[in-house]
Amino acid sequence: MAATTRSDSDTARTIFYVVAVLMAIYGLGLLVFPQAMFTLSDDPGVPANPGWVRWGGGLLLGTAIAAWLAASNPESQRPLIVGLATAFTLIALALLYSTLVGDYRGSQLLSWLQILGNGALAGVMWWISSRSLVKTPLPKGAPQSSTKPKT
Repeated sequence: MAATTRSDSDTARTIFYVVAVLMAIYGLGLLVFPQAMFTLSDDPGVPANPGWVRWGGGLLLGTAIAAWLAASNPESQRPLIVGLATAFTLIALALLYSTLVGDYRGSQLLSWLQILGNGALAGVMWWISSRSLVKTPLPKGAPQSSTKPKT
């Protein structure tokens, strides 16, 4: 296994910052302007009251904050990296499926930008997870005390 290089850590840090900014932008849009986000899609199936998706914006903003904070120490963020990689992969696959089977009838440009964007984010997160900077083993339970109890 190759040793962690400063370049790997800097690359991971930059990727975390990019992920945080993109998720914050999309999260703010859903949280504050859900109607505008749906209007951009040109999908005729847009609900009359899209305010119900505001919760998704909150979730994205929270995840954006986690990614931003993780950038300060990317070497110890394996669980977050794998979680984000899985999420971006599933999002890209769901959007691709919806587009290919005709479930989504809105702007094809917006749809393909989301598919390609999430696919790219998934790819870089899986790439980070394969690098030696996150190859440290995950902790297994609580630390054990080496002292014996007094009897």
